Amino acid sequence: MIHINKMNCQKQYDVLFPSEREKAAAFDAIAEQYYFGNFGRMQKTDFETLLFSLYLDRILDISEEELHTYSDYLLSRQLGITQAKVSCLKVKKELQYPYEGFDWKKSFQRIVFNARYENGKIKINIPDRNLYLEVKNAIETEGGYIDVRLNTSVLQVSPKYFIDLMLRVSSESEREEIRANLKEKLSGTNEDTEYLERKTVGEILKGSAIEVVAGCIEDCIPVVGTGVAQGIRQAFLG
Repeated sequence: MIHINKMNCQKQYDVLFPSEREKAAAFDAIAEQYYFGNFGRMQKTDFETLLFSLYLDRILDISEEELHTYSDYLLSRQLGITQAKVSCLKVKKELQYPYEGFDWKKSFQRIVFNARYENGKIKINIPDRNLYLEVKNAIETEGGYIDVRLNTSVLQVSPKYFIDLMLRVSSESEREEIRANLKEKLSGTNEDTEYLERKTVGEILKGSAIEVVAGCIEDCIPVVGTGVAQGIRQAFLG
C-alpha cells in the first residue's frame, strides 16, 4: 500500500469539491445506487469504481486538457493505490460511467507531437489507458494493427497505419484538402484517381503511386514533428 499525506489529500479534496453543490452532487450519485437500488447490493469493486469516477470527473472538469493532472502515477499518489489499480479503475470507470466530454481524437491531437520515428516504426507514449484503447481500436478498425509492447502505454505502429490514423483524427475539411492534393498530384500520372476513393492511404502507399503519394506525407500529418514526417518518407522511399 502506498503511504499518503492526509493533509495533502484534504487539500486536493477541497479543490475538487469546493462547495456544498459539488459534494451534494457526489452524494446523490452514491444515494442513487444505495437508497434507490436495493441498499447494500452494490459490490465493493463497483463502489470503488463509482467513487473513483466521481473523483476523476471533477479533475476532468477542471483540467481535462492536461493529461498530467490525472496520470496513473499522480492518482496513485493521491489515492494511495498502485498505478496498476488506477489504470484498471480508469477502464472500468469509462465503461460504467463514461465522461461526457471525452473526445479521443482531440486528446490524441494534444500528444501527437511526442511521436517519434525509430527503426521503421512510429512510437508514441499514450499515458491514459482509455485513450490508448481508443487509438488501438481506430487503427484496427481500418485494417491495421499495432505491435504489442511490454510497456503498455507505448503505442508502436507502422507508418502506413499511422498516416491513416492521422487522417481519421483530422477534420473533414482537412481530409478533403489532403485528398484533393493527392488527386492533383496523381492527375499527371497513369494512376486512376478513383483508386483514392476505394483505398486507405496505407493501402495506396503499397502501390506504384508511392513516390507521388510520398510527396503529400507532410500534408497528411500536419500536426506531427518534421522528424516523424521525414522518418515516414524514409520508410517508404528508402
